[in-house]
Amino acid sequence: MALEQDIANLVESTNQLTSVIDNKAKTIDAKMAQLDSRVVAKEAQVDQFIQDATPETRYVQTIKIGGSKDYLYPVWWSFPDNSFGTGNVTIHRNYAWNGGVNERPLHANRPHQSALLLELEGNATGWSGDANYMNIKRFSERYSNVASHVNFQMYCNAEKVNPDKPIYSGSTEGGFGAWYRSGSGLYLRGGGLTYRITKNWAGDVKYHDGSDNLRRVLREIEGDTWSVRWFVEPIPFTDRVAPIANTIPYVNHPYTPPAPASA
Repeated sequence: MALEQDIANLVESTNQLTSVIDNKAKTIDAKMAQLDSRVVAKEAQVDQFIQDATPETRYVQTIKIGGSKDYLYPVWWSFPDNSFGTGNVTIHRNYAWNGGVNERPLHANRPHQSALLLELEGNATGWSGDANYMNIKRFSERYSNVASHVNFQMYCNAEKVNPDKPIYSGSTEGGFGAWYRSGSGLYLRGGGLTYRITKNWAGDVKYHDGSDNLRRVLREIEGDTWSVRWFVEPIPFTDRVAPIANTIPYVNHPYTPPAPASA
């Protein structure tokens, strides 16, 4: 009987030890789960910190517009739509660019040629269903005027694609106006001037490099009841229209309240 009792006591002790080990294992598992949760949370915090600390990508394009200093040459692009957000583009040049003794297209006796800082903010195009706007946030020119006709809908010429159909509503056959519904733009002075275009979305802007005075077709469309060909070409510097800088950043100038949205 003593041996049987000893065996019974040993079994009981073993069961108690197993229970203790099981409880400890559960405690360890719970602690590990808490630790894993904290690690995941910290990783998320680190990822968010890296995202917040990473500067917005800048896409930089340097262009040189030849031709004549007595002409303005078209530059055009399309802002990203709502799926991207707000597009920002700056057209700028240092006052002394092209100021070397063998260049100086605007002022022959000094390196100070023209300083330009034109900062724009916008979204989509005139034919988009998104926000569709452009603001001139900042504008500065010194020494010489070089920027003209800055507009959300690019200033362009228009003509019919099909002479038997009316021209698209809003455009005038043979005229010049802010009619291009698929892009924004401006005109920059030629003569061999260098400009830099810095923006926050990928892809180059398009421009007339001044190698000739021929037109550049922006777009041509023929619908069921209308047709239109929008195109651009150099315009005389004497036709310059100065940009109007906003008095308050991020606000349209002049401000036009948007139409009420339908429910």
